[in-house]
Amino acid sequence: MKTLPPGQAYVLSCYADAEDEGRQASRAEIAEFCGYAFPSAVTKHVDALVRKGLLISEPDKKRNIRLSDEGWAALNRSPANLGVPILGAIAAGAPILAAENLTGYLDDVSAKPGRIALQVRGDSMIEAGINDGDYAVIDTDKQAADGSIAAVLVDEETTLKVIRQRRGELVLEPRNRRLKPLVLNKAAQTENGVRIIGPLAFIVRRDFT
Repeated sequence: MKTLPPGQAYVLSCYADAEDEGRQASRAEIAEFCGYAFPSAVTKHVDALVRKGLLISEPDKKRNIRLSDEGWAALNRSPANLGVPILGAIAAGAPILAAENLTGYLDDVSAKPGRIALQVRGDSMIEAGINDGDYAVIDTDKQAADGSIAAVLVDEETTLKVIRQRRGELVLEPRNRRLKPLVLNKAAQTENGVRIIGPLAFIVRRDFT
């Protein structure tokens, strides 16, 4: 992206600072935050940033401006108070594609580097108390212990299972007595690009708001 004009860059940075403080500011508050005497002084910059996709306008809200992912990227910053990023869906049955596209955040959940959330689809972990629609919070910077529940990438798709290492084989065990484990030998692991993403930290229920 081309370098932003100084006024736009300053206003974008002010919105980012406000969000880092945990608030979504009004234009009047941003004008004060940026040191402008009148809200109209920021309007042209805000409109230009919305057109460029760096700010998002939500007309149905009173405080209706927030940074987009592109806006954070333009500032080479990350949001500090948005919670755990949700990066797609994870299967608790046959694997479902979990392309790493940000779809939102889990608020009021302990966020830290390497922690992500994936939404569960299916019922193969139901006997472990993990239900369809729940969010699995995964620590990608930790090693999953043998016998633990983990997110596993199989053929570019992600599934949640109990993992067991057994003489070169990786066994993905469901927690649903109607379903059978998936056993992957070394050749199958290589062929399917198998990778353990990380252990399950905890589950957030689907009625979480």
